[in-house]
Amino acid sequence: MTRETASAAISPASWAARFAWGVLGLLLLAWTVFEAAKHTGLTIPFAVTGLLVPFLTRLAPGSAAVQHTLLRVWIPFAVMAICSVIPGPSDNTAAPFTFGMAWLTHIALRRALGYGLRSS
Repeated sequence: MTRETASAAISPASWAARFAWGVLGLLLLAWTVFEAAKHTGLTIPFAVTGLLVPFLTRLAPGSAAVQHTLLRVWIPFAVMAICSVIPGPSDNTAAPFTFGMAWLTHIALRRALGYGLRSS
């Protein structure tokens, strides 16, 4: 019986990590809403789609592998980085940048709630 309670306890490091993901997720959510309201147009549907990408992957064949790939932090971060270095007016890259930021927001809030990558 003590073995079950010891394994059920969550380490303080994981609480700290979940708290950090939560803070990051809330900041990204505020930034996503700000960018969508600032640029309007296609930015709003791109932001909503970015938030829903991991949910929509459940409909895909081989969904565990697809969702596992799409829940990596580096993919939406790469989308944001690429949009940041493209020269030209920010209105041209605002929608894909906001898409990546909304996607990253979903991942951060998901990890803050304790949902990591799927095992299978």
